[in-house]
Amino acid sequence: MLLFPCHRLTEDQIVIEIDDAIDFNTEDVAHGHLCGEIPRSAARTVIIDVQTPLVTATAVSVLLRTRRFAHGRGAVLCAVARRSPARRVLRATGVCRYLRVAATLPGAVRLTRGCRSLPEPPTRQGDGALT
Repeated sequence: MLLFPCHRLTEDQIVIEIDDAIDFNTEDVAHGHLCGEIPRSAARTVIIDVQTPLVTATAVSVLLRTRRFAHGRGAVLCAVARRSPARRVLRATGVCRYLRVAATLPGAVRLTRGCRSLPEPPTRQGDGALT
């Protein structure tokens, strides 16, 4: 069972630590835990501290779904990818276009200071126009 330690930096900022790989078998538990912390904490800034070097495709999906959940509640979500392999995966998959990613916790705090959530990726209307 995955447990993600969570602590407050300030009244309005929480850090959730991911220190284990998220895979197909743990996807729902991981997403549920991450999304559960957001309303429970009432924080406007959520920093997910990815401490594992192994970032799977499932982990990328969970991060993006959690970002969407946070955005829907008016919170800013940022990821800390401390290890180079994790940052490479997040860059290569294009996650950085929709999720702020920093190499350090202080960097993530600076990155989110005074920021609003990034917009959702564009979608196509029935006539093919981007909205």
